[in-house]
Amino acid sequence: MFKLKLTALGHPNPESFNCEDEKEYRSVVLWLEDQKIRHYKIEDREGLRNIDADSWKEAYDLYQKDLVSPVSDGSPNEQLNWLLSYAVRLEFADNVTKYKDAKIEQPKQAAPNVVSSNPLDNLNFSSPAFVNGVERVCALTGVGPHSDPKLRLSAVAKILKTSPHPDYPRTEVSVVQQPADVLKLLFIQDLRDLQTKINEALVAVQSVTADPRTDTSLGRVGR
Repeated sequence: MFKLKLTALGHPNPESFNCEDEKEYRSVVLWLEDQKIRHYKIEDREGLRNIDADSWKEAYDLYQKDLVSPVSDGSPNEQLNWLLSYAVRLEFADNVTKYKDAKIEQPKQAAPNVVSSNPLDNLNFSSPAFVNGVERVCALTGVGPHSDPKLRLSAVAKILKTSPHPDYPRTEVSVVQQPADVLKLLFIQDLRDLQTKINEALVAVQSVTADPRTDTSLGRVGR
């Protein structure tokens, strides 16, 4: 309950603080007055400083009233929680320039990994079979040599766009049909790449904007 505020204020032991331990409770109150609130002059803090004295409770009640605490008649935990909140406000007011540009770090979300089952997505453009196929197609269309088979295939595509070959019947064995078949496969590959990227973008957006109550197993949002 008090850990975050004690940590923000720089308390030496926010993790181990036990509000149920009366001595620890009194020590934190004194620490807040000495280090953060400083409502009393140093010589006027003697009542709070005697944490082992029976008169400490009376000094603490007076301290709450002097601070005009809205929970001066509340429980000890309510009183301490208000003191911590008040100290945090004072700390911020004293260091506005330091804290005004502070940003909360958002946890980084891993990019979604969309796995495709289409075999064309795993096409190896550097395999001997692909290179040889491109070589045959380029020989038919008159495209010159180049070290990058994909660049040569791109040149074939431009040629076929301007001077397309006729679409021969599938029953005939025609070497002219081979370039068109290869280009169709590559066109499908491009479409698959585009669809995969669209799917990844949709998943990423949904992971950020989805209703936290969404239950995808029920196919509906909410309860």
